[in-house]
Amino acid sequence: MSAVAEEPGYHLAYEEARRALDDQEALVNELRARTGVLIAAAAVSTSLVGGPALARGHSIASWVAIGLFALVGVSLLVALWPRRIWSFSIDAAELVAIYLEPEDDEPLDVAHIYRDLALHMSEGHKRNAARIPFLMAVLRIAVILLVVDVMAWVVALVASP
Repeated sequence: MSAVAEEPGYHLAYEEARRALDDQEALVNELRARTGVLIAAAAVSTSLVGGPALARGHSIASWVAIGLFALVGVSLLVALWPRRIWSFSIDAAELVAIYLEPEDDEPLDVAHIYRDLALHMSEGHKRNAARIPFLMAVLRIAVILLVVDVMAWVVALVASP
């Protein structure tokens, strides 16, 4: 009987840890996709409403809208900026070096490799979970700024002669 068959709990723990990391990665990718949509919405709203408002002259509302547009852009750049801090997988070379070909020890059996990987993935999940709220907060701020930006453009358009 194989070690995995003797220790099915380790394989189950590994599968759950893998699923949790996959879910986190999907969430981060979804947040980044939403960021792209917000960039497009900011650009379209500024060009469609801002252009005619600025053609009628510069007002306080138009300057506020320009400032808000810049803040939306900065917040979305913060959200989209590439980071190496995410931990969604293990490097294959590390896996081989640590578990299959250790320099000063015998290779681990498959069940214990599953156990160790599950624990490492769980730590990665915890590190990622601590970073996701920041990304979500930045996107919430960007949405609020975008709504206020559009309102400022509308005021600039309506208030201009």
